[in-house]
Amino acid sequence: MKFDVYLTEEAQKNLSDLQKNDQKKVLKAIDIIENVDIGAVNTRPLTDKIYEIKTDNIRSLFAYTKKQIIVIALIFIKKTQKTPEKYIDKAIKILKEYEL
Repeated sequence: MKFDVYLTEEAQKNLSDLQKNDQKKVLKAIDIIENVDIGAVNTRPLTDKIYEIKTDNIRSLFAYTKKQIIVIALIFIKKTQKTPEKYIDKAIKILKEYEL
């Protein structure tokens, strides 16, 4: 299933802070979600509402909305095996202002 992808201000800032090569990886994943199918990228649930897009060592935390839109809350380079709770908590806080 295809989705429109929206990046929050935080995610846009995170993306611009990444190295160019890492930016391209994230943008490629977004392009695949918008034009092919979300099943074509590596995703997994973190909570009942928060999911992550896995792009090498880069994680984009997102939630689905009711209108076939994915809202990416934040993007970060993962340095540990398990996604740190602080990022999940931050994504939940950011996403509270969106229709989920």
